[in-house]
Amino acid sequence: MPLAAILAIVALLGSLVWFADRSEREEARDALIRDALWVEQALRFQIEAARDSVERLALDLAAGPVAVEGVAARLRTLIATHQEVAGVDWFDAEGRVELSVPPADPAAAPAVAPELRMRGFGLAHAVPGTGYVVDLVTPVQARATRVGTLVTHVRLDRLVTAHVPWWITQNSRVALTARDGVELAAKSSLDPGPVALRHELSFDPPLPDVVLVLAAHHRGTNLARNSLVAAILGLAAVAVGSLVALMRHYRRRLDAEQSLEEAEALRRAMEESLTVGMRARDLDGRIIYVNPAFCRMVGFRAEELVGHPPPMPYWLPDLVDETLARHKALTDGTLGPSSFETRFRRADGSIFDVLVYEARLVDADGVHRGWMGSIIDVTARKRAEELDRLQTEKLTHTARLITMGEMASTLSHELNQPLAAIASYAAGCLNLLRDGRSGGEMITALEKVEAQARRAGGIIRRVHDFVRKREPRFAPLDVAELIGDLAAFVTPDARKAGVEIEIAALPPNLTVEADRILMEQVLLNLMRNGIEAMAATPAGDRRLGIAAQADDGHVVVSIADRGSGVDPTTADRLFTPFFTTKPEGMGMGLNICRTIVELHQGRLDFTARPGGGTIFAVTLPLKIREATA
Repeated sequence: MPLAAILAIVALLGSLVWFADRSEREEARDALIRDALWVEQALRFQIEAARDSVERLALDLAAGPVAVEGVAARLRTLIATHQEVAGVDWFDAEGRVELSVPPADPAAAPAVAPELRMRGFGLAHAVPGTGYVVDLVTPVQARATRVGTLVTHVRLDRLVTAHVPWWITQNSRVALTARDGVELAAKSSLDPGPVALRHELSFDPPLPDVVLVLAAHHRGTNLARNSLVAAILGLAAVAVGSLVALMRHYRRRLDAEQSLEEAEALRRAMEESLTVGMRARDLDGRIIYVNPAFCRMVGFRAEELVGHPPPMPYWLPDLVDETLARHKALTDGTLGPSSFETRFRRADGSIFDVLVYEARLVDADGVHRGWMGSIIDVTARKRAEELDRLQTEKLTHTARLITMGEMASTLSHELNQPLAAIASYAAGCLNLLRDGRSGGEMITALEKVEAQARRAGGIIRRVHDFVRKREPRFAPLDVAELIGDLAAFVTPDARKAGVEIEIAALPPNLTVEADRILMEQVLLNLMRNGIEAMAATPAGDRRLGIAAQADDGHVVVSIADRGSGVDPTTADRLFTPFFTTKPEGMGMGLNICRTIVELHQGRLDFTARPGGGTIFAVTLPLKIREATA
């Protein structure tokens, strides 16, 4: 039984060796056929390229008179471009030679006269001292009349020598032969030897009666393979296992290489399609990788950046110290992965804003090798944000001016009261002085004059602060105090419209971080809208409710009217710019209010009030007051 098993294994191994040898021969034949097809396509391409160039020249000659010097220059360019072209002759309609490039040698033997009435390639013929040549006859026709002929002489030896690569001739002998077996041209890097494989392809067309032949020479036996077979025969069982393991490893390696190539191709495609700049640097700060998007962004080539130590050529001189400090913080570990905005300078000197995100660069072994940065050009975004900010400021300022204009009559009434009181008290003081009394009554009257003057000054100062244009200033703001001041400010308008203002009990310590003037604008606009919304409400029901409360880390200020409510068909457009339900409205009030609230990291929304009307709610982050010792 052991002997039978060994014999079976030996037979199996012998079969495997035979099969491997057969597969190798088949692969060699397939490789030879592939090489033959490649050579055929390459030679056809070169011949067709030369034919196209000649035909274009023939078309130009047929189009009209041309200078002989220009034709000669183009023919010299054709010969320099296509190495296989030995020369070109230009015959007129009578068969006389107009031009030959290169010029014919008078001492040379006359060439075989081509058949000028034919078209295309003729049969190969031998030229002494040159080898085999085929002539390409191209007629020059003007309106279906042959007015000349171009004869291009193609050397077959140059065609094969110039356009068959070395990596084919090192394994095979490439030859062009006639149908009768006469060799016309050949190229090989092999020493002459017995032919092991041979493959023929007809090369007609384009060359009549020409055959392309590739012959692979016989190679010596593979000593390493024979030694391996001998070792397998001696150690049958071990060899079989080793062969199986080797085949599996080979397949895994091929799969891994294919996966790696696919991943590499995918990575290259992703790099080319990215608009985000990618830049990697090592622990010393030297750039080790940049993608094409980053190169386009900064205007430097990859070769100029890779290996460059800090400071980088795209850094601004006045930001070098700041950038080096940030890099040092990243290297020391005091600053984790983060994003920041900075400015870069392109190769042409232009400056642009970027958003940079830095993260650790870790290799496959988990070793920290450097930092990878993603860079986004945010110049357009920042320019748009600045433009939007300026436009919002202008609209906000305009809205405040309009509000004050609409409240002009109310303000004049408010100012008239303290001014009338001042005039009255001043007249009383004059009377006291005329009567010779200047005691306590005079002091009391003057104190009242001062109080009324401060009141008038406060009204004017509030109007001035409200309408003047300035940058937002955020500071702690007491919501209860703000609501009280605004309710007093809007009370004259409410009284004129027959509206009663009801302020719910306000809890203490409702403080937000806000710009007082902007928040006054928001709440004043909402209060006036609520008053105007109740114009059609019965007089006894016109009440504007104002409340404020803390809710999950936020302050919610609600203003409720008892008007007709918001039409469901227009609710989605209520905050849209230039949308209004008022005949004289601009449609910007609520849009500006929402913009201001969002500037304060809050939100503005509305709901229907039970029983009729609308509730507008302003939600702002609650500022926690620090405890004092």
